[in-house]
Amino acid sequence: MKKKFIKDKCITCKQCMMECSVRHSASGNLYDAFTETPKSHYRLQVSIRKDRPHMTVCQNCAKPKCMASCEYGAITKYEDGNVVIDTKKCVGCWACVEACPFGAITKNAELNFAFNCDDCRGFDTMACVEACKTGALVYTDK
Repeated sequence: MKKKFIKDKCITCKQCMMECSVRHSASGNLYDAFTETPKSHYRLQVSIRKDRPHMTVCQNCAKPKCMASCEYGAITKYEDGNVVIDTKKCVGCWACVEACPFGAITKNAELNFAFNCDDCRGFDTMACVEACKTGALVYTDK
């Protein structure tokens, strides 16, 4: 399954961002996640662009420029199309950040690695989709 963003339904509440951060936290708990060290970060961003809701998230490109730019083999494109950065292999050179045409890769300068949306790989659901109460994020086959 993939996620689809329907901007006309988004109210930019950013609940998706908060739940993403909690999902990727050490505790997995809303109350503890934001006090953890190191801090957990969201992997997608909702903002306003040209007076409309906009989501910045990994596009899982057919030929990922980020993957081609990584000299350390830290980025993998899986058979399901998902492009994921292995934070254990990443050395923080930021070449992938520069290569991504969508601005979907984030630097974690504190821990010296880059990360992107992994579509909650390893979980049965995507935190962002489950958190969206307006139907702006939905599951799709495409």
